Amino acid sequence: MENKQAFKFNGKKIELEIIDGKRDVFISYKRDKVQFVSRLAAELNDRNHNISTWFDMDELHEDVGKDYTRRIHKGIESSAFFLLIYSKEVENSDFIINEELGHAVKKGKRILFYPHEPIDLKTSRIAKYVEKIQWLDTKETAVYQRDIQEAIHDEKKKAQLSALTNKSHGFTVFDDQNIFLIRIALQKLLRRYTPFGNYMKLCGTDRNEVLTNNNMQLRVINKSLIMEVPQEYYKKLEENHFFKKANEDDKNKIPEVERHLSERKPDNEELINALRSFLNTHQDIYPLKKLHDWFLANTKDIKYATITLPAPECMNIDTFLILVQKMVACSFIDDLLHKKTMFNGTELGVYEITDTRTTNVEDPFIDVQLYYSDYFTFKCMTEMYHILCSIDATPFVIESVADIKPLAPFLCSLGLGGFIAAYHKGVPNLMWTKRSEKISSGDMWHFSYDETVSLLKDSAKDKNNHIVISSDGTVHLDINQILFRAIEEEVGAKRQLVSEENHGVFEIGIIKSERLEIEILSYTALHLPDEPSLYEQMKNMHDAASDGYLEISKIHFTPVYDLHTLISNLLTPESYDIAKRLGERLIANVGKGVTIGKGVIIEADSTIGNNVTIGDYCKIHHNVHIDNGVTIGKYCKIQNNNSIYEGVTLEDGVFVGTNVSFTNDMYPRAIRRSDGLQVQKDDWELKTTRVCNGASIGAGAVIRCGITIGEWAMIGCGAVVLHDVPARATIVGNPARIICIDNNY
Repeated sequence: MENKQAFKFNGKKIELEIIDGKRDVFISYKRDKVQFVSRLAAELNDRNHNISTWFDMDELHEDVGKDYTRRIHKGIESSAFFLLIYSKEVENSDFIINEELGHAVKKGKRILFYPHEPIDLKTSRIAKYVEKIQWLDTKETAVYQRDIQEAIHDEKKKAQLSALTNKSHGFTVFDDQNIFLIRIALQKLLRRYTPFGNYMKLCGTDRNEVLTNNNMQLRVINKSLIMEVPQEYYKKLEENHFFKKANEDDKNKIPEVERHLSERKPDNEELINALRSFLNTHQDIYPLKKLHDWFLANTKDIKYATITLPAPECMNIDTFLILVQKMVACSFIDDLLHKKTMFNGTELGVYEITDTRTTNVEDPFIDVQLYYSDYFTFKCMTEMYHILCSIDATPFVIESVADIKPLAPFLCSLGLGGFIAAYHKGVPNLMWTKRSEKISSGDMWHFSYDETVSLLKDSAKDKNNHIVISSDGTVHLDINQILFRAIEEEVGAKRQLVSEENHGVFEIGIIKSERLEIEILSYTALHLPDEPSLYEQMKNMHDAASDGYLEISKIHFTPVYDLHTLISNLLTPESYDIAKRLGERLIANVGKGVTIGKGVIIEADSTIGNNVTIGDYCKIHHNVHIDNGVTIGKYCKIQNNNSIYEGVTLEDGVFVGTNVSFTNDMYPRAIRRSDGLQVQKDDWELKTTRVCNGASIGAGAVIRCGITIGEWAMIGCGAVVLHDVPARATIVGNPARIICIDNNY
């Protein structure tokens, strides 16, 4: 809550805001640096950085009385860090040195020191505090630090991307690189990340569920959005192989996609008219004169020399569309002349998504309807999105699946991406990739794989290898086919390496950054040997991948619970959002073939062996070991410090108190009597134990193997159970005896 407090200064009454609540950083400075500090505060408080600041106007630092001093002290005490922006004028300020810096030291605050001007510690008044402060990098001191230089490169990329959709985005931190260096230092200290753009989940599953072809379908309806390459640029693009045909094994055969589209003859009018309707609806935001002015200002580059603008009075919506197509054609020609690889492949756009999971239906289902498009059209719509957003981004709001259809023309590419989660020495590590600068999201840290959904590669085929048209008149795509193709083509991970119970698609979301795109999100867990290193194993896979070397320039691994090494690096918004949520799905020290139901909570220091099944909504508390092959039903609660050994089955609703001892060998030995060698698996007989529905076992009980504990039985604390326990019986003691044969609790 903020209001005003009055102070007297030089005989005048002044008012300042009373700032309650916590702040990240208190900024101390002198008036000669007020412009620098104002810009620094704007950079820190930017919504993408969200670092809250506390600072006052410097003119009030001298002879302001006890009330103002208390205000400053409160600001310092309520901030996590104290940042001194040093200039030579600071040396003359008793208030800054004694009441700000001195008070921060007294209160044990973390002191950050930024030398905006050179400091001579031999004569400086702050020399006595020098051991208490942490010096921040300046532009000069950061020159030889590789991680800082990479972060600077990322920041320049962010400024470049911002300019695509916001021509009036104002100064960047590169008007003064030092502001950026202070911000990344604070991000590291505060553990804050830098995603560019926004991502929002539109629909998906609970934390342990995945979507399959049974509860989600991707189908291509017979509609298209295909913009033709302007005739005057066709020949030049053709000469540079832009119209290379996919699936052209036999030069005399018509490629399959071309054959399929020729047969289908999709309707192209609806989506073109929807685009015109969008522009007409928002003509108050995008008047034709403003669009004409945009082209006048942005087609001066030499590569657009062949584009002639119409007179302003001749501008209309169709002219606008043609000008966009010409700009994109010119950009493609320029890229091809600079030896960039590209061709006009088929794309699939998103027409509509229906999500019955948001309603009370018995069998929830997500239906994703797609339309035909191509790469040229995708780039045209991306460029159009840049143009319109640079004027005003207000109409591009998607908050639910209901908002998709009016913006469908701008969604003419569908991606599927996600993380490889590599279990190495029991720890699930997310594989991050820095995308090649040649592709979308280039030079940004992204998740492990990101593939465009493909009509040719992901649809069902008949015996002649033709795309199958289903009985409902649509083409169906296989979700798992897309996922496994993505991880093999980009990461090099073969399907047989993927955990059968720990992978899948789990949500659909909208990305709004330098592009507007629907993305299907997924993950895949791999269980890898302890040796060689995780990096070596994954790099060997990646190097063998067909597309990996084209799209990925670097790889990096972070434990799923700790992403701090990526702080100050530029992240795509969807990768950051998904990484935060995958901790709910990926649990440390989990073996192969493990099935975990929805709503399960597994606390720290617990381990789960291979081929374990855990039912829905179980609670596994600290330091629990669940051995290979154990089955646990729904709604079970296992308290701290338990080992549930192989051969034990817990049915639904079983409670296991602290320090219960289960066994699975009637006559355990460490060595054989016959030869003194260590006992092997074949030297003993596994005895199974079953704890039936609703039974409770008190703390410290010992359960001999080979017995059954009946439904709703109650085992007392410390009981030593040697025989079967009847249903609803209560037993206590050593050896345990029945004290109640039909309990009602």
